[in-house]
Amino acid sequence: MKTFITILITVFITSVICFGAWMVLKARGKLNQKKPTVVRIEKPVKGELIEFINAPGQVEPIKKVSIRARISAQIVALPFEEGDKVAKGDPTAGSQSQGSVLLQLDDSDLRAELRSAKARYAAQEGQIEVAKIDIETRRATIEGVKVTLAQAERELNRQKELFISKDVSQDAVEKAQSRVDELKTQSKAAENGLKNAELLVLISQHNLEAAQANISRAEDSLSYTTITSPIDGVVTRVNAEAGEMATGSTYNPGPVIVEVADLSKMLVMAQVDEADVASVKEGQNAKVHIHAWPDKVFQGVVDSVALSHKIDRNGSKYFETEIILETLKERVLSGLTADVDIEIKEYKDISKVPSQAVLGRSIDELPMDIRENCPEVDRKKTLATVVYRYVKAKDDSYKTVVTPVRTGASDATHTIITSGINEQDMIVVGPYKVLESIKHDQKVRDEKEVEKEKKEKEKEKEKEKKKVKTKEQKEDKSKQRMGRNKKRKVGK
Repeated sequence: MKTFITILITVFITSVICFGAWMVLKARGKLNQKKPTVVRIEKPVKGELIEFINAPGQVEPIKKVSIRARISAQIVALPFEEGDKVAKGDPTAGSQSQGSVLLQLDDSDLRAELRSAKARYAAQEGQIEVAKIDIETRRATIEGVKVTLAQAERELNRQKELFISKDVSQDAVEKAQSRVDELKTQSKAAENGLKNAELLVLISQHNLEAAQANISRAEDSLSYTTITSPIDGVVTRVNAEAGEMATGSTYNPGPVIVEVADLSKMLVMAQVDEADVASVKEGQNAKVHIHAWPDKVFQGVVDSVALSHKIDRNGSKYFETEIILETLKERVLSGLTADVDIEIKEYKDISKVPSQAVLGRSIDELPMDIRENCPEVDRKKTLATVVYRYVKAKDDSYKTVVTPVRTGASDATHTIITSGINEQDMIVVGPYKVLESIKHDQKVRDEKEVEKEKKEKEKEKEKEKKKVKTKEQKEDKSKQRMGRNKKRKVGK
């Protein structure tokens, strides 16, 4: 009997152990069984896509002038401060409308130089008048010498005739010849003196022109002491103060003293990479993202593309591209940083998917039937461009199927798919963390269905809570009635 009881106890304990082990293994199996990955799915979208290139840039006014000194002088006045509006004025309308004076320099030395230049000019004019009178005098002298010479030559001829007839001596003829020779010499000297006087007048006239040039130069330098605004705009920078010394020259202007800009018309100087510049043309639309307005997009139009390149601090070549900016009535300041999306081509009636859904996978990792039979797989390359389709499995669950595709252009969010999928395919498009590690034949669930189930469960819980609450309320009412009845009985 004891042996039988022992056997029964042993069998019972063994059964309990086996059952417990089986339950543990079952629980572990359920734990080890992975839940389907929740993904976001979409169908390819039929529509249009605009291809663009991106470039950094800086906002600048279309009209901007930098005022520099072209003479060295002390600054007398800087009437305007940063932010003040200034006017160009109309130079043809007289002194009443000469524009806003931006800079006034000390002109006392220059006015003295102008007076000195005018005095030298007047003195030179006087010298020329004296030289002209001298020339007239010399010409009169020459005429007198010529008359006297002609008379002396006639006298010489007469003396020679008398000498032939033996009426005069040889000495008389020689005297007459000496007189003629003397007068010829005087005439020659007078003519040379006249030429010399005429040359002196010519030199004086050149000196007079030089004096006039000095006057013009002095007047020009004097005009640089008062600088008015060449445009209507706003003072954007003042780099000096009254009393300081402004330095500069005609051929080497000094540093910027005042800067004026027309802030009503702005542009973006975009730095387009040399690899993209061939696609940029005048008249193309652009979207401008200014960092000061993170939630606003400004519109622009390409106005010009530089013909020569520049080099940035990293040694990369870029081409400056001017984009006229629509400011949307905002006061866009000069120097703001911006990013520009230039629209270079428009595609219509195309199929596109979110760009993050387009992935690169090693061709060797693709299933053999896909690797061998898919025309979108280029065996000469190491990577294939793929998307993951959302496909129903035999057990009514859903899984991913890696699908090679051919792609076209992209914009900020989508990529064109030219082949590999059709419009009815469901594509896994997110979340991004899932896409980083997603595999072929991986069990997945649509996040919309998961969310729907979650809401239904929440509704069921709410219903249960309402039922419990209703039941509790009924019980409370029943207890209250019973309590009232007891009180009535006690009262009776």
